[in-house]
Amino acid sequence: MQELKNNLFFVGIKHSGKTTFASRIASRINVESSDSDDLILETLEGESVREYYRREGKEAFMRKEVEAVSSYISSHNSSPFILSLGGGASDNFPLLSLLHENGKIIYLKRNEKDMLEVILKHGIPAFLDKDNPKHSFSLLYERRNAIYEKEADFIIDLGPYRDKKETEDFIFSILKENNYVQ
Repeated sequence: MQELKNNLFFVGIKHSGKTTFASRIASRINVESSDSDDLILETLEGESVREYYRREGKEAFMRKEVEAVSSYISSHNSSPFILSLGGGASDNFPLLSLLHENGKIIYLKRNEKDMLEVILKHGIPAFLDKDNPKHSFSLLYERRNAIYEKEADFIIDLGPYRDKKETEDFIFSILKENNYVQ
């Protein structure tokens, strides 16, 4: 049986596979996984995360994110877990500090071109300039990538994955090779 040595926090750009692979790896080693957006949603009274962000703003959302993740960590003080964070976690330095204090930050990195294709398949999101989504995404990617590369305890370069099982095996083998799982 595999054992998780530290809590793992999966970070990355929107649609990089954080939640999917956090869940798959956690299931594989029989630990709990969750997503920070789901934790935040549990604290809202019937309101979506997007509605809350729009109504209260970025700063309030980031405080809510820290509170929700901190509460989750406290409730799991003796059992390790894998938590996926929203793509904007890079902008929340109190959150990144909390993650460093309570586990290892794993950056699931994919290249900019692949990420843009995946994101645009779902339509142009509100955080991109609708008149020039490629340029605005490039700026966002560059900034967030620089932060994640600096803050991450470990970077897993996923490349353009084709098959989820193959990618899961790849991530798991790297985690095992680097003693994040035993």
